[in-house]
Amino acid sequence: MFFHVNSWKKDISDLVNQPFDASEAHFEMAPYRKINREIDIKPIHSAVGIHFYFAEEPIIILIERPLTMRKHAGQVAFPGGKQDIGDHNLIKTALRESNEEIGISITDLTSCGSLTKVYIPVTNYLIHSFIFLHDQRPKMVHNPEEVKEIFEVKLSEILLPETKTIIDIKQTGGITLKNVPCFLIQNKIIWGATSLLLNELKYRISRFHRPVV
Repeated sequence: MFFHVNSWKKDISDLVNQPFDASEAHFEMAPYRKINREIDIKPIHSAVGIHFYFAEEPIIILIERPLTMRKHAGQVAFPGGKQDIGDHNLIKTALRESNEEIGISITDLTSCGSLTKVYIPVTNYLIHSFIFLHDQRPKMVHNPEEVKEIFEVKLSEILLPETKTIIDIKQTGGITLKNVPCFLIQNKIIWGATSLLLNELKYRISRFHRPVV
């Protein structure tokens, strides 16, 4: 077990607030085995919420996008989206999107830090990720226009070596992406920016966290 029930919030907070170079973790899961570090002068700022709660171990909340969406159709993601004019900051964006997409309360949680930003050249999105901790499993209801399904992943599933693999991914329009690094968990393919962030968590745990015995 990697996190104790009485200290898991502090453990995760300590984990994400350590100085960390995520370039290796991100490179390992980049779809084309490269990281484009040239960011557009005016990227589209977006934010996602990485929500944890504890049930014998930390659980991460993920979503699957509907196939009807114009962008990222069918992909597994964290709840999130682009910053609106009314969002005072990007944390507000992550909270607003989490509420709109899966109905999570924006008050019954603790914000404890963020992971490394991820730039997506194809969409010109610069993704900011924020960690939110819940005392118990939050009440959730998905918005079917933006979310096909909510599913929950144990942190230990991310840490298992066998969940990381390389596969060909068929996309809408008949395009197949070859040799894409991903996580394969609960028969869900997790790739792209989401897999980069999950791999960063995995790297941080292996570097900084000592298992509870």
